[in-house]
Amino acid sequence: THGTRKQRCVEDTTAMDVFCRCKGCKSCNSDTSLPTGGTCGNNPQKYVVNSGDKPRAGYRKFCKPCLRKMELARMATKYSLQLGLVPANFAGAKSGYTDTPGNRPRVMLFGDSITEQSFGEKGFGASLANYYCRSADVILRGYSGYNSTHAVAMLDSVFPLDDPTPPVFVTVCFGANDAVAENSSMAALQGCGVADYVMNLKTIAAHLMKLSPPPAVLFITPPPINPEQWQATCRAKGYHNDPEPDRSLARTGYYATAMKTAAGEVGMHCVDLFNALMGGRIEYLSDGLHLSPAGYQRSYELIEETIRGNFPSLVPGEDPADFPAFMTLDQNNPGKSMSAFVAKRMKLLPVVAPMLGVVAPMLGQLGAP
Repeated sequence: THGTRKQRCVEDTTAMDVFCRCKGCKSCNSDTSLPTGGTCGNNPQKYVVNSGDKPRAGYRKFCKPCLRKMELARMATKYSLQLGLVPANFAGAKSGYTDTPGNRPRVMLFGDSITEQSFGEKGFGASLANYYCRSADVILRGYSGYNSTHAVAMLDSVFPLDDPTPPVFVTVCFGANDAVAENSSMAALQGCGVADYVMNLKTIAAHLMKLSPPPAVLFITPPPINPEQWQATCRAKGYHNDPEPDRSLARTGYYATAMKTAAGEVGMHCVDLFNALMGGRIEYLSDGLHLSPAGYQRSYELIEETIRGNFPSLVPGEDPADFPAFMTLDQNNPGKSMSAFVAKRMKLLPVVAPMLGVVAPMLGQLGAP
């Protein structure tokens, strides 16, 4: 019967290990594992090699639609890199920044409220965005109240491993909430034991290293606190009415030290805000816990120093612009000016520059299956 023949066909295909290892064609169903062992219903592409007296035949790993999609992705990446659509001095230059000409590498700021507020006055997030002006896009992923356990739970969403354009640089700043006092009413919501905190930091580092290509990572410790000032803030905002401050300077320092140790163990750099801001914490804190403009300014200085000293590939070039200055444009034909600029910048012949128009149609075919 037809059903018997179909089952026998499935059994034969499985025995031969012949099925598509799908990469995202229209026949892919990632939620269902087919009897053949894959998730794609297409047969893999068959090939025949006519060499010698006896032709050889076999199957490739993927079906024809999957292979076509992968080839389009390779071509788009190749052309965009050749034509300078990605700043050449970035470590992540080969990570597939090919959506449109001028699409830039990403810098991701991952952390708690210290990070969330970093785009405020003199914040290190805003300052980094200015530092990477026309070189990279600085993206904020800061979450007020979150601790490192929450961060681990978010990793697959914030840093998906199949992201074709992962960030080239990530800052990780958690610990201010993890260090809440164990006897505080906030402990159940925000607290995290130091052993779990260290494990979480290492889990974050390991996850980031699985990105392709992996980014440069910079840990940032929690800053020092002013317990009495923070207690007054908590009462004024109705967070809680504990008789004692929910954080202490010594405990926060313990977590800052734990982060530095963890960073060293996984081979990553760490900016020690706790000790760097200790002497001026009255000036550097706005409410006893969060940074003031002066505190953010000093934090940025420390971060930039670390970038310059330890991540030379992440230092913007003297001329980071991905397109020419407006004064040099041919106002009657700006497209010509753009193409000539890109070609000259990459030392390519002008005839190659029109390939810029080839990338976009390719990428249109690389959308959702």
